[in-house]
Amino acid sequence: MREYASFTPCTPEIMRIAEKVQKALPPDSAPLKDHLSGITLVDLPKCRVASYEVISDCPEEAGGKFIEAWIEKHGLRMASAAGQGDNGVVRYGFDCHKGRDICRENTACAKEQKGCWACRIYHQYVTLPEGVSIAGDDDVMVKNFPGGRFARIAVRDPFACEFPSAWYVLLKWAFKNKIKNRLGCKSPKDCYSVYSNEESPCLEELYWEDGVQYMAMYLPVE
Repeated sequence: MREYASFTPCTPEIMRIAEKVQKALPPDSAPLKDHLSGITLVDLPKCRVASYEVISDCPEEAGGKFIEAWIEKHGLRMASAAGQGDNGVVRYGFDCHKGRDICRENTACAKEQKGCWACRIYHQYVTLPEGVSIAGDDDVMVKNFPGGRFARIAVRDPFACEFPSAWYVLLKWAFKNKIKNRLGCKSPKDCYSVYSNEESPCLEELYWEDGVQYMAMYLPVE
């Protein structure tokens, strides 16, 4: 069940950080601050998840299509914006830094993309409701998600702006406020892309609320 769906207004502090990040974006980019929520600290509960991973230059799209079909196949449905429903599930995704090493070994992918950066490994997590018995298969593994505390920001209409830069806003905010992350990095630069992993994932969640699409980002913190 989704517990943190509502979009809260962007605070003046976040606006100032976003304006600084904006300076590094293409000149014609939409103002990032107009798409950002405030940042809150949330506690995600421990739960079982179905896990699927893809190695590709565009793993979010391929993995998303697969896991949507898997959800339907098993008679589950996505949680509503309010998190209501006895078998509503939440879908998270995250980049995993180990994908760089895998791509170095995957000669075909590296050659096609002219480098390892474009070839990534991306995980899809689907929370499994309590009392629902679902086993893994050749493609999907059932795992235990440890939960924990996260700093959360949401991006309204993410594909209308440079939404990946919201990660940098979130990281800069955490370092500025002396909130220690669980990634092991010591500065905002490359922190998300280098250190995200299954033990401390930087989660992304796409959802709809009142006809508007959002992307929530969760930074693991202490």
